[in-house]
Amino acid sequence: MKTTVIYHSADYDGIFCREIARKFLGEKDVEFIGWNYGNQAIEIEEDGNGKFKSKVYIMDLSPDCVAGLPETWTEGIYDDPVIWIDHHKTSIETWPKEIPGYRIDGVAACRLAWQWFSLYASWDPRELYPPYPLPAKQDFIDRKVSEPLSVRLAGEYDIWDKRDPDAWTFQYGIRIVDEGADFWEALLRLDPIGEKAVFETLENGRIAQRYAVKTDAGTCKSRTWIMEWEGLKFLCINSARFNSLVFAARDLPETGHDALMGFCFDGKQWNFSLYHAKHKTDLDLSVIAKKYGGGGHRGACGFRCDKLPW
Repeated sequence: MKTTVIYHSADYDGIFCREIARKFLGEKDVEFIGWNYGNQAIEIEEDGNGKFKSKVYIMDLSPDCVAGLPETWTEGIYDDPVIWIDHHKTSIETWPKEIPGYRIDGVAACRLAWQWFSLYASWDPRELYPPYPLPAKQDFIDRKVSEPLSVRLAGEYDIWDKRDPDAWTFQYGIRIVDEGADFWEALLRLDPIGEKAVFETLENGRIAQRYAVKTDAGTCKSRTWIMEWEGLKFLCINSARFNSLVFAARDLPETGHDALMGFCFDGKQWNFSLYHAKHKTDLDLSVIAKKYGGGGHRGACGFRCDKLPW
């Protein structure tokens, strides 16, 4: 049976999911499809009886990235060879828990994907659930799981776990040294070669990080403003490049904001990202993202729309 791997193409959590799948599944009879929120839903070829011809992995995305999902899914009845690996709060709460896969709010999809493929790569979801357990959330928090260092760093960055500053540095490094198959093969090893690849990436990342921090500080001070929207005060920036780190120079309690907002127009739609402010992490911003057709986490989420929503 052919396998289709659908992954979130907009960040390295999803890209790591893709490369982990490639490592365990290979490339023969496997199609990799990148997808981002706002794109047209993906059509999967059917067998004439309303069933997918291929085994499908959906990773770091909501199942509605696939067109024509069986109506029975919403009733908790499942009969298609689809495995869903995700960690987004809004999606987990929306779709039936009976869909086979591995989902934990608060653990990045790439870390879940590594555990899943390590144990269940050959499992058919139409069979009985495997008898051996997957790690629980606390195992990831306590770093008791077996995984490559690169996967932990990418995963902790994605959920804004700031215990290890190298997670941030690694992001800067990987964005400038993503060099193809050999690079990924080294990163995803559980041995000194894998650690060496991470350390080399961190060295490049430190150079890029110093430049970015200096540039972001100037951008933040000159191009951010406070706006009230959806009952909150947002520290905003309209820029083609942004993440929560861009706001560091003004993300202070005395600025008077409740949360952070970055947005830009890509020529077709407006792209929005909402983030927790450092001093106010109790808000569930995903409720706002979901209201406008998006989703994500309590403190890092987003949506796309045709016109500005205010």
